[in-house]
Amino acid sequence: MAQIDVLLAEDNEADIFLVNEALRIREIDYELKIISNGDEAKQYFDDMARNGHENCPDIFLVDLNLPRAGGFELLEAFRNHCGSKVPVVIMTSSQSPADIARASELGANRYFRKPSELDEFLQLGAVVEELVSPRQ
Repeated sequence: MAQIDVLLAEDNEADIFLVNEALRIREIDYELKIISNGDEAKQYFDDMARNGHENCPDIFLVDLNLPRAGGFELLEAFRNHCGSKVPVVIMTSSQSPADIARASELGANRYFRKPSELDEFLQLGAVVEELVSPRQ
């Protein structure tokens, strides 16, 4: 698999570390761009729009609880900029059926509940790999 561009909207340093580990353990060749709050994300999306949609990442991982904008707001803005072809994974500790339904309505490809166990969190790498692998 060629190198993939991963956009991560996350403000928790431990979770950023775990995302890196999950990708590294799966031996995914990736470049990670981190945005840590809603203002940064909106600026990033505006820059993408100015530079054309070819600058969209290969996958967007977004935490639901970010400062200055929620994950659903960012998911909606991302879909407006990059369309529906780029996979999106919602990462959250929420198990709320309303959150799961809202994520689906807005076009999230996966709803990944952040587990408390390391091995379970590292399964995120397999999710990313599956979503960005070329379809046969």
